[in-house]
Amino acid sequence: MIHMQPKRIRRMTPVPDSDGSSNHIPDDIIFFQILVLLPVKCLVRFQSVCKSWRATILNTQFIRYHLEHFRTRLSMVVMPRRYEEDHKKFGLEGVTFYSFQPGQSKVAELILDKRCPRGMPVFSMPLYCDGLILIPCTTGRMFLCNPATREFVELPRGSRNVAGDHRVAFGLDPCTGKYKVARHFFRSYSETLQADGEGTVLEYSAGHEILTIDDGLDAWKWKATIDPPYAINARTPICLPGFFYWSALRSITGHGINKVSSHVILRFSLHDETFTVHPNPPCRSFLSNNDTLCELGGKLCYVHSSSPWDVDIWLAEDGPNLAWLRRCRLCLPLPRLLTVFACASADRDKIFLSIDAGYLLKCDLSNGSLEKIIDMADLVYDNRDGTKFCSGVQSAVHYMVPCVESLLRIRPQ
Repeated sequence: MIHMQPKRIRRMTPVPDSDGSSNHIPDDIIFFQILVLLPVKCLVRFQSVCKSWRATILNTQFIRYHLEHFRTRLSMVVMPRRYEEDHKKFGLEGVTFYSFQPGQSKVAELILDKRCPRGMPVFSMPLYCDGLILIPCTTGRMFLCNPATREFVELPRGSRNVAGDHRVAFGLDPCTGKYKVARHFFRSYSETLQADGEGTVLEYSAGHEILTIDDGLDAWKWKATIDPPYAINARTPICLPGFFYWSALRSITGHGINKVSSHVILRFSLHDETFTVHPNPPCRSFLSNNDTLCELGGKLCYVHSSSPWDVDIWLAEDGPNLAWLRRCRLCLPLPRLLTVFACASADRDKIFLSIDAGYLLKCDLSNGSLEKIIDMADLVYDNRDGTKFCSGVQSAVHYMVPCVESLLRIRPQ
């Protein structure tokens, strides 16, 4: 009898890479065709796999590829806060960020709850760019946050501002690839009545400065630019590629109930740090408290509310000069008390309109039709710990900005 020896199975041992791993799939495919499709939450965890994975995920090229892929997945971030006319009356414990899909759900889910040990002043309309959200407080403090990575940083204080109100601008400088914050301030400011009592004399000294979010030697320091040619209004500015747009006060005539202000739009170039002056749209010579500037589809937009029920949407055409064109006229389903805010959506022909930061509509710019999305008082805020709440009849503002998931770092690793 012949005894057959069992055949031994030969196992193929993969040849390890130079870093000790046994990966047969090229790194380019792993990162730029597979991992780039994953949300930020997963990629943050994968940074602990090994040093090479961490280095690649934090690499500028990978972050840009990931950002471009997720641009089509635009969502909304809602930041509710208590409403108070006197912003110096009290402060806030912090700020909460909720993810919201308008029209798909009436529930906003908590993505970040940030408490501030020293408290946080009341903040005004947040600014956003590539997943980063800048929160300008009414007292001059500023916070920059990436809700996806949970990074939250307070920016350095700028030059002293003698005026109580201020605004900041935030966006990307395409020439350098750096994110920049601009702010205006008043060294002095006064309005006095002319000797004949027929007009107002405006005297001021205004400044303007830039802060770069970077790891270079000049980063995180405010750098003075040339002074603006006119006094900048305390209104939210707009950033378009390479430019910041501010509303500015050109002149004041008359006084008291007969006082008339004339405004212009200042365009600040991030390339050569100069200002150019442009007119308001023909609907109004000044930016009233009921009007706002915003960005829609890569263009400067002017939301003009001539009455509590009426809204006109004006867009500035591309070019060296702002050639204004009225896109549509709207009749609101309910009257606004203060301001109608506009917010971009994933569809370039449709925008969201927020009445007094408390009632949300969707507008089709092609035909001017309006669709009710939600009364923000009915929006359910889910804290993801078993607790939920609605603002209900309480006085609150619900600031909403479009946002994409982003791996961008505020401070270098």
